Amino acid sequence: MAKKEKNLSLRNYAWSILVVFLIAGWFYPAIGLMAIVCMAAPIIVAAFSGKRKWCALFCPRGIFNDVILKKITRNVKPPAFLTSTAFKVGFFVFLMANLIIGLIGADTIAEAGFVFVRLVSVTTAIAIVLGFYYQQRAWCGFCPMGFLASLTIRWKQKFNKKRQEKNQKLRPVPHNITLYTGSTCPPCLEVKEYLTKKGIKFNEKNIDQDKEARQEMVSIYKSTAVPTLIMDGKIHKNITVNKLEQLLKDKLPEKKAS
Repeated sequence: MAKKEKNLSLRNYAWSILVVFLIAGWFYPAIGLMAIVCMAAPIIVAAFSGKRKWCALFCPRGIFNDVILKKITRNVKPPAFLTSTAFKVGFFVFLMANLIIGLIGADTIAEAGFVFVRLVSVTTAIAIVLGFYYQQRAWCGFCPMGFLASLTIRWKQKFNKKRQEKNQKLRPVPHNITLYTGSTCPPCLEVKEYLTKKGIKFNEKNIDQDKEARQEMVSIYKSTAVPTLIMDGKIHKNITVNKLEQLLKDKLPEKKAS
């Protein structure tokens, strides 16, 4: 409990990272390149967690909004267009175009860093204005990196869904299985248990209890040892669970992805 309270206390001051970055960036522009980490983090975290955890818990600007802007916000619902897909896409394209143009025109690391400092300064100013007039996290509704994080989550969900659907498709299960067994044959018992566990129906013939089965196995299938498996007309002598797993590898339903 104490550790959780300590983490919350540290988070309350994490907004200072944003302030220090903006102040230092104007004097030492190369520092601006550190913004790349904060821009990539929401997407990376979303890709691994499937949630916008960075935006909710770790983003310095988000924390600034929650700790500082929350005290002065009018807490009014922002206009619907700010969270519309069209506006998000348009704002993202506008911002990225300015960023790319700025980086293309930069000749030094300092100039490249200043492009990021200027970008973060402008977007922070927008976040403060919107946070005051509307809700403290109004900016988060169309934040370009948050928008990409949301898209990443959607792509991941679609990918997982397709993978699960693929895994759920049943492959043809072998049929016409006959298993010749003996009464005192441990491998026979193991193979039987494996087939039963996999839900595969089979016809068991115990050669110790059925003389005709013994004669059939020897004369027709030329086998003198159990367990002998006949599957789809093919003979598998001295079959073991390991060999059976390899044999059925491409014919059994795959497990669902966890």
